Amino acid sequence: MDSQKVKQTFDLIKKEQVDGIISLIDNNRKWIFEKTSSDFSITLFLKDKIHCFVDQRDIDALKKIHKNINFHLYNSSNDWFSFINNLKLNKLQFESNISYSDYIKFIKPIKCNQLLPFDGNILRIKKTSTELKKMQASAKLTCDAVNHLKKWIKVGMTEIQVANEYWKYVSSRGASALSFETIVGFGDHSADIHGIPSNRKLKRNEIILVDCGCILDGYCSDITRCWYVGKLPKRLDDMYKAVLNSNLLGIKNIKSNMLGKQGDSICRQYIADKWNGYDIPHGVGHGIGIGEHELPGNNKIGDRKLEINSCFTIEPGIYEQDLGGIRIEDTVVMTKNGCKVLTSSCKK
Repeated sequence: MDSQKVKQTFDLIKKEQVDGIISLIDNNRKWIFEKTSSDFSITLFLKDKIHCFVDQRDIDALKKIHKNINFHLYNSSNDWFSFINNLKLNKLQFESNISYSDYIKFIKPIKCNQLLPFDGNILRIKKTSTELKKMQASAKLTCDAVNHLKKWIKVGMTEIQVANEYWKYVSSRGASALSFETIVGFGDHSADIHGIPSNRKLKRNEIILVDCGCILDGYCSDITRCWYVGKLPKRLDDMYKAVLNSNLLGIKNIKSNMLGKQGDSICRQYIADKWNGYDIPHGVGHGIGIGEHELPGNNKIGDRKLEINSCFTIEPGIYEQDLGGIRIEDTVVMTKNGCKVLTSSCKK
């Protein structure tokens, strides 16, 4: 766990005015342990120390790498409760997005005056400089793959072939997994927001929509691009321009400390004004990092500020079932000067 992550966590404890934070969820485990893995851990962040309970399989390997974490052997829940209850803490936070069974097993029996739930994704909102480099590398790989697809796709290919080619490209260059199942839609299939690739073949005079991402060195990427085979009809041309300008407007005008719902509104209102009151049927964006969907939420109900060094997508879209759909998505990092696009090497 690098020093920036440690400082951010200690700063959060101070800000929340608690004695500590308990972490159990899988993505936070990946965030904490970075280059090493663990099937199970309970991590307790205090004001100036980090304690972690892991089982026999992982403890030796983790101790070698993470010198700033105090590791304890977990044989049973008695080990955990004996340790934490002896600390006599007054006020603790735990992740609200754990399972109910984990809550009953690891949290509820803790002797503490206040056990307060919080969104565990908060820990990962602000990316460290190391994380941002990994985000950029993952985005670059996906952009390279999409640029490859644009040249590679031919009339007569199926949606599944395109999805498979994307995975072949990124996996051969270091990606460990997909960020999510690749979305490929031809023609009217492009209007299916979470469309599953099928054996439908590409014809002339059709839209191609590709929404994809990969996991490189533990971090996700996400991008959507649309192309057209043949002569573009005016309605689709107008649709594309409306979505493109909404995307560019968001990139230009979404600023740090703006609420997520304010960022969403910038893109959403432009589409409504240009497309007869159309309301985008999804959030304009979502946070991204170790997980494909993280905080901050850039959507209608996003009530958290878009902080500097947070990463999120900007992805307005318009969908007409009898015609097709257009979505243009970029991954950005918030800087003091506004949004920096991580997916800029893939032209729109």
